[in-house]
Amino acid sequence: MILRVIKSEGLKLKKICWWIPLIQGCVLTGMTAVEWYLYFRQGPGGVYAGFAVMFMFLSFVMLLGGTLLASIMAGTEHDTQTWKQLMAMPVPRSYIYLSKIVWIVILQLGTALITVAGMSLIWVLYTNDPIPWRIMLLQPINASLATLPVLAIQLWLSTLFTNQAFPLAFGIFGSIASLFLARTSILWIKILPWSYPALSSPLMKEHMIWVIVALSAGVIFTGLGTLQFTKHEFK
Repeated sequence: MILRVIKSEGLKLKKICWWIPLIQGCVLTGMTAVEWYLYFRQGPGGVYAGFAVMFMFLSFVMLLGGTLLASIMAGTEHDTQTWKQLMAMPVPRSYIYLSKIVWIVILQLGTALITVAGMSLIWVLYTNDPIPWRIMLLQPINASLATLPVLAIQLWLSTLFTNQAFPLAFGIFGSIASLFLARTSILWIKILPWSYPALSSPLMKEHMIWVIVALSAGVIFTGLGTLQFTKHEFK
């Protein structure tokens, strides 16, 4: 049954939801290419410095895109006042909530794949060196997986608040903060979910530990959000 609910949720997605991954991927690739070409290519890292440049913007772009997707998907139900109709359907409430977060994750993975394609094209244009597929794939894919805890938080906030101003402001602030959180040496700041996308980069030591931490926290937050959603009374 949950597969039918997920399919139904996909049919309801606004066109902008399909465009956001493409826009994210193109913006991230474009910023990386420009910064690398103008400032970093003459350094000792050469063309490989492009991955360090991507690291600078990756968490911000991924988290901002997830914030927008969560707000749009929940905001559609608020604007059309269809929450009560959805709750009256002969399907578990949890399936409705989970179908939304599944689609957000799918679209975020789409961003990662578009980024891989864009960066691979730039690599071929800039150099004859073989593409380092490990880092090319892991950097954006790990980051998209590591956004799961924040996606769960954003979807919870977006379903809780009818006015999307607060969830959006909260998500934008978190996206900006992610540019700095992973660079601190203070452990309690690093364990904040907004640090995970940057810490999951293969450029960082023990990055797979942070991917596992992010996925574990994402499952927990998703479970808590689902539990709250099933008990919430929509007006």
